[in-house]
Amino acid sequence: MGASSRERSGRGLTREPREGKKNNIMMLMAAMGANPAYAGAYGATPSLSQLPYIGAKAVPEAPAPPNNILFVQNLPHETTPMMLQMLFCQYPGFKEVRMIDAKPGIAFVEYGDEMQSTVAMQGLQGFKITPQYPMVITYAKK
Repeated sequence: MGASSRERSGRGLTREPREGKKNNIMMLMAAMGANPAYAGAYGATPSLSQLPYIGAKAVPEAPAPPNNILFVQNLPHETTPMMLQMLFCQYPGFKEVRMIDAKPGIAFVEYGDEMQSTVAMQGLQGFKITPQYPMVITYAKK
């Protein structure tokens, strides 16, 4: 009898009907463990930007290879270069401490060579400047 407007216009059925998209989103949410009944405000379908992206895989970054510079993290904000110098100078080969004012809580500590920095890292890993801040020491990226 009557052809649809798409068939009359000569265009193929390339667009997915709006209800189909809504159903796909609901199926995606259900697969992720979300309750589609609470999809959005007053039962509205949330925009795709509100759904978590499940295609990305969290790949941990490879640690930096051993070198003479240590990267120290999880420092209390009141830590000073002098405090760190007193700790790290106990290990042979100590050269200097560098802190970045714009990034409190981190520091770089330089030693003469990779062997010396490794000994210091092993000796001070987890040392607590204050009770709630154990130092996390890794090799710096070059």
